[in-house]
Amino acid sequence: MQTLDDATTQRLVRHWEEGWNGSDVDTIMAPLAPDVVFSSPGISLLTGDPEKKTIEGYDALRAYIEGALSLSRGVRYHLDSTYVGTDSVVLLYDCGIPDGDQKRGADLMRVGPDGKVVEWRCHF
Repeated sequence: MQTLDDATTQRLVRHWEEGWNGSDVDTIMAPLAPDVVFSSPGISLLTGDPEKKTIEGYDALRAYIEGALSLSRGVRYHLDSTYVGTDSVVLLYDCGIPDGDQKRGADLMRVGPDGKVVEWRCHF
């Protein structure tokens, strides 16, 4: 079985890192499929619904990310490592407010045959 190619991996890394650090929702969303499924421990915090752990679909995820960006002004992400699998990439990172607490995290992005992210799982 073949791993993801370097171009796809670098595109995902660039969109993720530049998007979050630039507070640019268009850049974050660019590599995502229309039917993307996103899961994160932060979803219940942002929505106020302790049962909500997943967001399905491009438009719903875009609205969630816009909300997250508006609440996290100044947060900075530093990509530490990238791990490439057969159809996914794991990004290991630190994030936090400058001169504030830093938190470790890892995001897994599974890529469909068309090169678009179909599943994104956030861990922190």
